[in-house]
Formats: sequence, structure tokens, C-alpha cells
Amino acid sequence: MPVKSKKILITTESREIFIVRTNNKSFVSGFCADCAREVELLNLDLAVSFSQIFALELIGQIQSGAIHSIETESGHLLVCQDSLNRFWQVKKGEIL
Repeated sequence: MPVKSKKILITTESREIFIVRTNNKSFVSGFCADCAREVELLNLDLAVSFSQIFALELIGQIQSGAIHSIETESGHLLVCQDSLNRFWQVKKGEIL
């Protein structure tokens, strides 16, 4: 005797709220989940200029998790300056 079965598909949707604060448009601050605190965030161009790391290397370090970043809903990449500072200091041999 064949057994009748039902398939149930459950779809969930999650959303994340990201708050960006600006101060006279000189910098942007927001919450870095990896640092678990509010930090200064840099766009990719500023992060490259600030760190003097080539953009492709910077993106590679972001993908590896060595440098923290946040991608906005509109697709802009914001880089956590604290993690960028730590990475740069390690790279230059200041922190072992």
C-alpha cells in the first residue's frame, strides 16, 4: 500500500539594521560585529589611501577575515579602521 507524504517548504527572511553616524561628513562610524563595538568606517578608497595597501590585497585580507568590513544594502564596502590599523601594525612588524 503506497504511503502518501507531504512536502512542506519553509522560507525565512532575515534583515539586519545598520546604523551609520556622520560627524560633519569627515568620517563615518558604525557598529563592527567582529570588533563588537562602534568604530570608524572607511570607504575602500580611503582605506587604500590610509593603509597604503593595494586594493586587491586589501580585498583579499577582507575576504580572509583579517580585516573587518561591512557591505551596505546598496553594495558599498565599508572597512573597519580598527582592524585595518591592527593588520597594518602586524604587517609592519610593530605587533608580534
